[in-house]
Amino acid sequence: MSEGANEFRVASLQAVTAGEPILAEVGGTDVAVFMCQGRVIATQGQCPHAEGPLHEGEVEGAILTCPWHGWSFDLNTGQSQEDDTLVLKRYPVRIDGDDILVTL
Repeated sequence: MSEGANEFRVASLQAVTAGEPILAEVGGTDVAVFMCQGRVIATQGQCPHAEGPLHEGEVEGAILTCPWHGWSFDLNTGQSQEDDTLVLKRYPVRIDGDDILVTL
């Protein structure tokens, strides 16, 4: 559901704070939504290493580990810990009541 020019509702804040990452499709783009150290972070849905489903990965602190090959990424920066050339796309997030809005 579009909320602004490029801003889309991807999930409820209550769903993400329940602990499970969410995968949303926004205009043909997969977006993974995580709770990370009290903040909501939105990234691309597939791992840039081998396209693993990032929403199925484990988050410990600010580190997201892909479930396929164990590659890890800093959710604060998107930077891969295994390959300096790989960076997760991160999307701006805005909270409006219980709505998580992401700008693509």
